[in-house]
Parts: sequence; structure tokens; C-alpha cells
Amino acid sequence: MLRGKPDSMRLAETPPPYGAKAENGFPGVEQAFSTEEHASGISFYQSKECFYLPYHLLQSMRFKEEKLTLVFATADVVITGRGLHELYSHIAAQHVSRIVEQGDRYAAVSNALVYITKIEEMPRGE
Repeated sequence: MLRGKPDSMRLAETPPPYGAKAENGFPGVEQAFSTEEHASGISFYQSKECFYLPYHLLQSMRFKEEKLTLVFATADVVITGRGLHELYSHIAAQHVSRIVEQGDRYAAVSNALVYITKIEEMPRGE
């Protein structure tokens, strides 16, 4: 008989695959954005909330240093972080299905090319 934890315990301790959804249904913060399926819009994930905006409401985009501004008909979305030009290019081609706010806690130690520090949604007045 081998000593140690049973196999079922080892499986429970194994972290989810890269970019997998956490148990609450939200995607993990390891991956800043996803292009895994052709989307008709973008799901924006923040720490405890999310929102969705369809591509047909996207009116314009502006990239400037560490800031990407998406102007939708119903809201403006400001994304801050690093390596955002790659994200800009994928959004322009309508390939992005989700964007995940990763926060600034690990921004300095992360070696990811694209890192999303903050997502801000500013609804437009009616």
C-alpha cells in the first residue's frame, strides 16, 4: 500500500487549465482576452460583475499608450493596461469574445504581453 493522499485529493488540488472558468462561472484572470470563438459582441469581466456589448453598437476605438477607449452607442468602455495594441487589432477584426480585468495586484510581476489593469464602463446619458 502506498502512503500519501488518495488520487481524488490530488485531482481536487490541480488548478484549472490556463484560461479556464472559475467555479463561479467567471473566467480566470490568467488570460487577458479570448478569441476562442467568433462572437457577435464582447463580454467584459470585472472582479465581481460583467457586462456585454454587441459589436454592431461599436462606433469607434482609440488606442493611446496604455489606454484603449471603445465608444459604443450605449456606453464608453475605457481599458487600461499594457500591450493593448494587440487587443486593439483583434477587436478591430471582431475576433475578441471576452476581456478580463486582471487588476494591478500582479501587473509588475506578470510577464504577459497583454495585461488588463482596469475596465471602466461609462453609460451614456439618455
